[in-house]
Amino acid sequence: MFTKSTLDEIRERVSIASLIGERIPLKRAGRNHTGLCPFHKEKTPSFSVSDEKGIYHCFGCGAGGDCFQFLMQFDGVSFAEAVEQLAKKTGVTVERDLAPGQIAQEDARQKKRRQLLRVNDIARDFFAEQLFDDKKGGGARKYLQDRGINEDISKQHFLGLADNCWDSLASHLKAKGVPDALAIELGLIRPRDGGGHYDFFRSRVMFPIMSPRGDVIGFGGRALGTDERGEAQAKYLNSPDSTIYHKSSIVYGLDRSAQPIRSLDQAILVEGYMDFIGLHQHGFENVAAPLGTALTEGHVATLARYTRNMVVIFDGDEAGKRAALRALGVFLESGIMPRVVILPSGEDPDSLVRKEGADAFRARVERAAPLFEHFVDLTVGETGSDSAGKLAALQRIAPMLRRVEGEIESSVLRQHVARRLDMTESIVVRAVGKGRGVAADEKSHGTVQEVRGSDSSLERLLIRTMLAHPATAPQVFTKVAAADFVDEWCRTVAGILAESSAGGKTPDVNSMIGGISDDELASAVRALAMEQHGLTDEEAEDVAGDCARKIADRPAQARIEAINEDIIRAQSEADEGKITKLLAEKSELVCRIHRRTGTGGR
Repeated sequence: MFTKSTLDEIRERVSIASLIGERIPLKRAGRNHTGLCPFHKEKTPSFSVSDEKGIYHCFGCGAGGDCFQFLMQFDGVSFAEAVEQLAKKTGVTVERDLAPGQIAQEDARQKKRRQLLRVNDIARDFFAEQLFDDKKGGGARKYLQDRGINEDISKQHFLGLADNCWDSLASHLKAKGVPDALAIELGLIRPRDGGGHYDFFRSRVMFPIMSPRGDVIGFGGRALGTDERGEAQAKYLNSPDSTIYHKSSIVYGLDRSAQPIRSLDQAILVEGYMDFIGLHQHGFENVAAPLGTALTEGHVATLARYTRNMVVIFDGDEAGKRAALRALGVFLESGIMPRVVILPSGEDPDSLVRKEGADAFRARVERAAPLFEHFVDLTVGETGSDSAGKLAALQRIAPMLRRVEGEIESSVLRQHVARRLDMTESIVVRAVGKGRGVAADEKSHGTVQEVRGSDSSLERLLIRTMLAHPATAPQVFTKVAAADFVDEWCRTVAGILAESSAGGKTPDVNSMIGGISDDELASAVRALAMEQHGLTDEEAEDVAGDCARKIADRPAQARIEAINEDIIRAQSEADEGKITKLLAEKSELVCRIHRRTGTGGR
């Protein structure tokens, strides 16, 4: 979408240490800056920032990247938004790698997005005015007061009222000059069969739904009773999906809770708006409320940008239990292992925190049990603990285990099920349907790839030195090639470094890491690049040169070892001619190694 020159120029102009230092405290540590990681809870700084390389990396949780990734992770913005923000900050003119027609389309899309957000702002202000209107808002204000929400709290969360008239908002938007098409797309109004338009939300307390940046992207409405014809309404009603609002991935409250969730490394998930506001006003700042009828992968993916430590709170009734089981499958497929708080029957988070207080509710959160273990206990409780009951429980549990992607996570959960059902793990494995794969793993366990330890250590030292001191790479690859590396991981990274230093140029570590599609590999490379070994550039050049020469000499050294064995055999056979020939070859190889060492490689 953006040209490479635009991105490179922004990276060049941005001081990543200053950018991050505007948001979290950093201290100088050698060539780098360090601080407490904003993406997980820690007491000892493990977060490192390199202005020289334009990257950051946390050695605790593995988070890292360049200036764009930091804004995406910290501010919760998209890549495009991060680029636009930094371009404006640095004065870089944004160029898009698009045809003129595509650029026009993109500009039109951005303009329309701004217009839609402005329409929602107008609607939010209108709903707020209705709530505090002496004649219209009395019933809604009483409802909120009965739920413990006073005027100040209502204003803090921009709560409002959609009255019971058919076209209050439609008329207001028309008076403000809002095009009907925009209001219809946002779901604020709908066409009337006989002409004109009517309001989508009526007789409801209104909750603006905001993005992490604070833009109003949609609305949720809580029914205040029957509609204008005396008929029951759906309890909650959300805006339909639009260009700026996607219910399956939007989480309510992140405009307020994103940063507390990051700093506490925990998200407390509740079901609705009132639960969020109720807990928030009692001091629980790391709360979020997924929108929609059930938790989705999109909700989990959104929250996982801030933390992987999640506590889900469900009502204690049958509906709450069913919701917990549905949520478990979504979490497992996302690789998240949440904890769960099951509330007493008839209570929700809002009512319970008002009844028993914040400290007691916080204690419930701290005692939260793993959701998977709760599911297993619930299943065993329903099937019974005799032999037939255990088999029935295993049949219910196995499909859930199949949804677990990671082998480590799967193994841990299988072991728990085996202990809980008092059976061997192999039985659980067969029930899950992964017996063949696990058996193969068990057979191969203990078989280690035969790589000479000294070779592997030497190669890793060279990789670490080149990543920490990129200027050493061009000279290294005049002596060795990536194919000369024995260790597979080192060979992969060496190939990336060799490509980045082609033509004798110093690799741009930031751009190089950005081109690695494997997230785990990118994180490992970034971590090595951020390490500080206390070497000067000259010392690093010497170390890299020595390592490269030793790697280049390995074929000759291996041949010398083979020659020595051949000489022993030839001596036992008294084959003087063969011995002379082997000694001559060995002498030539030794001289070649000495000549290479004598040059110093610099």
